[in-house]
Parts: sequence; C-alpha cells; structure tokens
Amino acid sequence: MKNLIILGFLSAASVAFAQPVLTYQTHGLKAGENNSMRQVQYVEPGGAGAMQTWDYTHLSPLNEGKTETVEQGENGALKVTAVDGGVFTYACNEDANVYESYMGPGRMVRFEQPIIKIRYPFSYGTIFTGSFSARCFYGADHEMGGNMAGNYSSEADAYGVLLLPDNVTLYNVLRVKTKESYVEELCNNTQVELVKYLWYADGYRYPVFVTWNITYTPENGTPSTVNESFYTTATLANTPATATPDITITTEDITEEQIANTIVEPEVTYSIFPNPYNSYFHLTYTLEKETLVDIALFSTSGQYIKHLVKSVRQKGPQHITYNPRSSDLAGFYLLRMSFDDKVYVQSLVKE
Repeated sequence: MKNLIILGFLSAASVAFAQPVLTYQTHGLKAGENNSMRQVQYVEPGGAGAMQTWDYTHLSPLNEGKTETVEQGENGALKVTAVDGGVFTYACNEDANVYESYMGPGRMVRFEQPIIKIRYPFSYGTIFTGSFSARCFYGADHEMGGNMAGNYSSEADAYGVLLLPDNVTLYNVLRVKTKESYVEELCNNTQVELVKYLWYADGYRYPVFVTWNITYTPENGTPSTVNESFYTTATLANTPATATPDITITTEDITEEQIANTIVEPEVTYSIFPNPYNSYFHLTYTLEKETLVDIALFSTSGQYIKHLVKSVRQKGPQHITYNPRSSDLAGFYLLRMSFDDKVYVQSLVKE
C-alpha cells in the first residue's frame, strides 16, 4: 500500500485550512472598538460547508460607509449604535453574547426571555437554538404596546476564503448563520423571519461581511421583504499583504496508526511558488533516482481537473509550470503528487 504523507508547514508557500474559532477575547463586543460598514448591493450568501470560496469582488459600494459604535452601558451592558441610529443592548461575557433590548425610531423592544446571539467558543459545525419573548412598543413616543415571541438559531455553517472588493482576500473565514422566526402581536399578528449571515476573519473583532433579509407576513396580508449587504472598511485598511492560513490536511481513509507510522521527512523535496497563485505556479522537485511520477490537480471535493505529468522521470531536479484553465475558479485545490510508492497532497489557493 502506498504511503500517504500528511504535509504541514513544509515551506512558506504551503497554504491550507485551519478551522477558525471565535472566542470572547478575539471576537466579542468591546467598548471603544467600533466597526465601519459600507453598504453594497444585496448578494445571496452562497454555499455552505467546508472549504468554501465566496467571491464578492464584483460588488460596488452604495455609500461612503457609516460607523457602528460600541459603548459601555449600565450594569455592565454594552450599547451598539447601528448605522440606522438604532441602539442595541447586549450582555457580554466569556460564555455568550446576549441580546437584551432595542431602542430605535418608532420602535422599542424589551426582552423578557432574551436571544443568545453567540456562544463562545464558536467554531464550524457549532449550532444552538432557543426561544425568546419580549414586549414591543411602537409610535413616536412608543405609546402602542404589543408582544413578541418566537424561536432563534445560530450555526457556524461554513468556512473558507472570502474575496472582497479592492482585491482583498481573507483566509480561514468562518460564516455564522442566524435565524429568528417570531410573531409580533399589535393590531394584528405579523409573522417575521430574519435570516442573517456574518463572516468572521482572524484579526478582525467584528464581521467583515454581512448579508441579511427580513420578511414580514401580516395576518391576511401580502408578504414584504427587505434585504441588504455590508462589508467592513476596516478590512481594506488592515488586511495583511501576504496573509496565509495554517495547514491542516486530513483524510478519512487513513488511521491514526498509519499516520504514526508515516515517514515525517519526505524523501522527495519540492517547492511550489507562488501559492496563492493567479496566472501560474511553478513546481520544482528533486528525484534521488529514476522514478515513476504522477502529478495531478483535483478540486477539494476530489474531482479530477488535470494531469501535470505522468511518466518515468530521470534522477535530478525537475520543473513544471502550470497555467490554470480559464474555467478554473478562485478557491482551494489539491495537488496530488505520486513518486513511486510515496504520495504527497498539497493544498493550493487560486486567487
């Protein structure tokens, strides 16, 4: 049986996924740290699952952007003033971020059973659900009152690479999907469903991209929907020029015992540059003897794309330059390299 080498940190060019984790220390609300958001045309959230690529480079700003401010409130709570002027109040600690109340133009909400927005730590595959209830008030002076009750959920449903306007590429991005379904009772019952997607990146406390839609369905009425998308301008100012994620490549058909018995130092030395790549990448490797070489490119789902070489090669240094096809999308790929009975798998990123 061929040996499978699980590679990690072999060179500065090596790139793959390390699943991101949200913690209170890295992504919790913090007084004095604000978030500047710029609206773009609404965009669908895209696919869910592991190793996704979300390409939003085509989006154009609709405004110059506004700032969400985070301030210290009473009794240890934090107040977040949104871009529309509404003020949200949260109770935050190392375990969770809890939504307690809202005060905005013509509307006020006071939760009796609050919504838990996020639990820490939060990582891919984490999901929780709950129910909530609140008193809501409407009118210029909030003179009309009613009840609100429903259910909520929060799920880290995807991670991968996020491509934003102005050539910004963020790796190891975690997407969180939240959903609130509830009934507002006032003059009549209105069914409301709010679905929001938030992308979080390492090094940025607040979401770097947000897209949401809310649907109102009045009793015996016609549904109406509002949807919007935003990205944070802090991303553009602070993105490292050469951000490369950690490496974690695993296979489902290899046991821990096999990994323990695997040769750690590869018998074939190689390098790939550049990685991430755009119009090309160079693969160089050195053979210690005449070797049957089989090198092919695959998608992360295992779909075959192209062979780079499949032949017997002589001892010594070898060079290959790969120019991607016009149909190759930006995202992650796997380069499978077989040298006689040794197999190496290297993750690549096409920008």
